[in-house]
Amino acid sequence: MENLLAAVDGSEESLRAARLAVELARAYQAKLTLLHVVPPIVLPGDAPWTSLVQIEEASMAAAEQQLKELKATLGDEAQAVVKRGPPAETIVEVASALKDCLVVVGSRGHGAVKRLLLGSVADRVVHLSHGPVMVVR
Repeated sequence: MENLLAAVDGSEESLRAARLAVELARAYQAKLTLLHVVPPIVLPGDAPWTSLVQIEEASMAAAEQQLKELKATLGDEAQAVVKRGPPAETIVEVASALKDCLVVVGSRGHGAVKRLLLGSVADRVVHLSHGPVMVVR
């Protein structure tokens, strides 16, 4: 395996997955990419108090800062990438662009009913990905 892609969103589960990805990258001498996906923002039509552009810019800046802090904690050998889009689809898209890539994602471990109602990025990545995916709980 040449590449590892750790998808992080700031949750404890994603941070646990990122730490494992760092260990795997070191063990296999693979390149590590930390990816934070900022999902599309939908505001009600009567939200004149702020602009969507300002919210998106703030979300992107917060994601970049979070990855910067994570890199400092985990080690600077990782590449940090922030993308905007639907999380699962964007994770799979980035992984597909990397050669020989293992995707590492965290899972909150919700039961089947909660996952059905709330959705699960990890579950969706597993189903969409054409390569290996490791789900960390």
